[in-house]
Amino acid sequence: MHLLLVREAPSRAYFIEGNAKTGFGATPTPVREAQSGFVDQQVFLDDASSGLNAVLRSLPWQPQDVLLLTSAAYAVLPNTGKWLQKRYDIHIMQAQVHFPASSAEDFVGPVERALSELPLPCKLRLAVFDHVSSYPPAILPVARLARLVKDRCPEALVLLDGAHALGQVPVDMEKLAEAGVDVYVTDGHKWLMAPKGSGALWASGSVQNILEPAIISSDNSPATKFQDRFDYIGTRDYTSWCAMGAALDFRAMLGGEEKLQQYTSNLARWAGNMMADAFGTETVVPGSMTPSMFAVRLPVPLAWPKDVQQECAGLIAGGLIQNFSMQVISFTVSSENENATHWIRVSSQIYLEQADFLALTNAVLTLRQSCKLTAERWWFRV
Repeated sequence: MHLLLVREAPSRAYFIEGNAKTGFGATPTPVREAQSGFVDQQVFLDDASSGLNAVLRSLPWQPQDVLLLTSAAYAVLPNTGKWLQKRYDIHIMQAQVHFPASSAEDFVGPVERALSELPLPCKLRLAVFDHVSSYPPAILPVARLARLVKDRCPEALVLLDGAHALGQVPVDMEKLAEAGVDVYVTDGHKWLMAPKGSGALWASGSVQNILEPAIISSDNSPATKFQDRFDYIGTRDYTSWCAMGAALDFRAMLGGEEKLQQYTSNLARWAGNMMADAFGTETVVPGSMTPSMFAVRLPVPLAWPKDVQQECAGLIAGGLIQNFSMQVISFTVSSENENATHWIRVSSQIYLEQADFLALTNAVLTLRQSCKLTAERWWFRV
């Protein structure tokens, strides 16, 4: 099964007619031909963050239960984890992933070590992994990670954060479910070309009865079915959910998921290698783990003082916007020896081509020259 199952419209969208509410139904429609039963396991969301909160705040946490995250997790997860820790006295365990990474083993190893430290009987309640991490951007070996969790702690749940996955990499829920994934959340506005406010959550039948949306509405009584609980969450604009079908039609018109994802990922891998060669640096992960966005280390000499490196990285990132109308995400990575290095995350898209990344490379190298003045002010010889 390819992608998630997306219904063309909410099963219950409400319009006010006097004092009455009338609903209309929509037949669940899979994006691709799917196994029977998977349609009933998917609901719409505003975004992945609301789905992550719905899952984390629905579980029956007990004191000293364990929440397992990786150091690459998006900030919403540790932030929500801290709230759970304060409220339920849970324990947050973080598998420390070091970048740059050379292979999938750099993700598997830390998770394996973290799991081995859990005493038996296992109190791991939930493990959460990115399908595609945000920054640094990387495709995680999520099926392997899910199996590791289930082998060590069979009763633990596995949640995948697929905010950056839908439309960027294949999402095969049948295979992920077989590997042990219990819940999957994703966004439509990042890579699927759907509007903001279009997200989705898939949940296996065994956990649907405990999941509640982040907002419990007037139509959510204790006996409400899984999909109905999420369909009506109060006064909101539901058109973004309905528009997901149009986004899929548009992508099909452009050539379909396989063709689009192949183009953008190949372009990202080429651009990452080209820019790393031009800068004399490196990419954050190898091509096999690179989705349609990549991270490359900026050409900031590591011998420069830390303050100068930071100022230079800021000059480059700010100058790209102000002088070249180019926007990238800048961030730092701390390696195993804790020395921070400066990187930019660059996204590939179907409207971009190699010439665009060559222009970006030249812009970075041009701005890099201004860093010499900064270094000279620190009496450092360049």
